[in-house]
Amino acid sequence: MLAGFRRGDFRLECIVTVSYVKRIDRPEPHLMRVFFFPERLFESQIRKSEQEGPRTRAVDDQSDALENYVSIMHQLLGPESVDRPFVNTPRYVSELPSRLEVSDLVYLENKGAFCLPTAPFRKQLLKSYVLWVHPQVPVLDLENFLSAIAANDGQTRISLLLFHAVMFAASAFVDISHIQTEGYMSRKIVRDVLFRRVKVLLELNCEDDPIATVQALLLLIHWNDLPHSEKGAGHWIGVCLSLAISIGLHRNSDSSAPTSEQRMRRRTWWSVHNHTRLTDENLLSVMRMQEDRMDRNIFDVSMITLSDFQIHVFSPEIQTVVDDCEVLRDIEYQTSQAVVFIEKTRLCLSSRFSTTLNRVQRLVRGEGNSDPFTHLNRVTSQNEIEELRRWQFQLPSPAIHKCPTSIIPTDCERSIYLHQSWLRLLYLGALYAACCHELQGMSGDRALLERNSRYALADKCLLDVTDVLDEVDSLELSEQLPCPTSVLVILALAYHKRYVQSPSQGGVQPSPRPLHKCWKVLQRLKETSDLAARITTSVQDESCDEIWASILSIPYATGNTIALLSGAA
Repeated sequence: MLAGFRRGDFRLECIVTVSYVKRIDRPEPHLMRVFFFPERLFESQIRKSEQEGPRTRAVDDQSDALENYVSIMHQLLGPESVDRPFVNTPRYVSELPSRLEVSDLVYLENKGAFCLPTAPFRKQLLKSYVLWVHPQVPVLDLENFLSAIAANDGQTRISLLLFHAVMFAASAFVDISHIQTEGYMSRKIVRDVLFRRVKVLLELNCEDDPIATVQALLLLIHWNDLPHSEKGAGHWIGVCLSLAISIGLHRNSDSSAPTSEQRMRRRTWWSVHNHTRLTDENLLSVMRMQEDRMDRNIFDVSMITLSDFQIHVFSPEIQTVVDDCEVLRDIEYQTSQAVVFIEKTRLCLSSRFSTTLNRVQRLVRGEGNSDPFTHLNRVTSQNEIEELRRWQFQLPSPAIHKCPTSIIPTDCERSIYLHQSWLRLLYLGALYAACCHELQGMSGDRALLERNSRYALADKCLLDVTDVLDEVDSLELSEQLPCPTSVLVILALAYHKRYVQSPSQGGVQPSPRPLHKCWKVLQRLKETSDLAARITTSVQDESCDEIWASILSIPYATGNTIALLSGAA
């Protein structure tokens, strides 16, 4: 249904395609009434449900337990209607559209779409979401979302698609001990399970609210590579961007709409915008073409500000839902999170980091050595470098990268530090990319002095990246870094590899320690990053030297050999 958005000219033609998965995970529920059953069968079904329930349903209180028993009655005696099977979910989850066929509901049940995490596991996932995901993708009305779960009275409800997307996004950060307690052997397994629940709801178009769909899609791909998906993140961000524009998120909403809705729409649009700017070069080019049209107001949504965020002390009931997370009762932390997002948005407006990211991805994956810099002129790159430096100079204090002062940092301190570190890494990556673009347009000896200056700046970016990564790793936060970090690690790794292998100067051999730092971080990222996994696997491959040589040639205009690069540096 959503899988076929055609991107390119933003006329938003939609080709309807639905892919069904043939494998059935569980037997189909009974769809007929049972008039006779053996003695004590009902008692045994209750006992079985009590044993299995914690793995598949969130049972919060006695009312939830009663619903669980009602579900058993429907399984034994049949649903209220033979036309529509009974779906048992908590009252905070919205009902599915009535247009869905019985076969659709059976299919969703078989694929686990109605299985929710247990209450303890959900609590830890929500805490991880508040700490690690929401600051980067503040798309939710967090108070409404959490209060719906806290009340569980059916008055306020959450999209099932959006709920599963939140659980999936948070699963990348929750402590492994909670994953194992839930019965999963590894993080990879639980992410596969949670991803399939989101994907099957997308396949059957089970959400009528397009904004909720945009938010779910963004949560699906914002941080890590997707687990074994036949459609990559580029496909899903394309669908997400097309849908966001089709419903007008790129324009200021009607002033008659509630203020909370207007703020949520702005946060959602800028989250989509930032992700597109930082990850997908093809969509970025399309976006720029639209921006360069005569209609200069095609993207006229107002810039996000602190007033667009929910900054207040949340109620004790809501705090309980997320295991008393400190962020929800500390206005200073909430303000810092918002400031980091605002500054990331400003950075994304001037960054061409995705060009370098996409080129490294193609080189590592063996998809050719096409040059994404040819359409960029030198003047543009010079202006970009100046703009990036101004951005860095004017950075407000809450967004400045600084290590926690506590000997044992709290979860909140670690969270703020990680988001500040990612912002710093993005700046260094954007500055490095701008240097690459400018060097790409230089030739001959006339610009020798300027070329050397840009070489030095590009090298310094990679040295600073190494220092930030080392500091992040010392706080055991490397695995929490987003996937694009892998590109920066690979570039820094290639840089240090070149110097370690170069002849010693003045009898002093370069230290291999920075090389080991980068390799250590890359090893930690390989579980969640396909790019990191590929490069670590290829180290023993004979073609690996060719990959490193190609990566090393990225900042240089003429595609020099490694030996020449060492001499030029």
